[in-house]
Amino acid sequence: TLIAFNIGLVTFETIDIVKKGANYGYPLREGSRSMSENNVMGSIPADDILPIMINDSVTNGSIKPTYPVIQYPHAPGGGDAIANGFIYRGKLIPKLRDCLVFGDITTGRVWYSTIKDVLAADDNDPSTVAPIHELNTGIRQISEETYKRRGGLTTGLPGRGAVAGPGRVDLRIAEDHEGELFLLSKGDGMIRKVIGVK
Repeated sequence: TLIAFNIGLVTFETIDIVKKGANYGYPLREGSRSMSENNVMGSIPADDILPIMINDSVTNGSIKPTYPVIQYPHAPGGGDAIANGFIYRGKLIPKLRDCLVFGDITTGRVWYSTIKDVLAADDNDPSTVAPIHELNTGIRQISEETYKRRGGLTTGLPGRGAVAGPGRVDLRIAEDHEGELFLLSKGDGMIRKVIGVK
């Protein structure tokens, strides 16, 4: 299964299962919403068929879009830009075994969903998405403290995000050859191994 982490434009960050020949609807779809040319969001029509765009003015047929299996909003409780993730195959955190673990770049939030729920959400229904569960990593606070301790010149992390507010964690996730996870936080320039979760 090939999984894509798709940074949204207006309302949602999404995760897609990549399929040969699939069309994920951008720029006319974002998550479980339609999007007009001037970025106005609306409901997806019952008979959702999109033109296949060759360029800005030429189309060649039509297609039913493929919908995301996970989404979270650009709003409190969500984030600004999806990072990346991995299906956890390590041994240190049995709770996460066979779960897709992913994060948000600016806020540093980290979530997971069982791969069983992710695959079940791949049903061509835009309203079906896998439930996500947040992991309390504390990475934002840890990054801010490390940034200050290492001589950071501002009161918080550098940068800004619409949802994150002042200070960006700039989170990415990595894994080693044993499937264990690492959190990379550009805001304080650190790489940390995940050895447990709350």
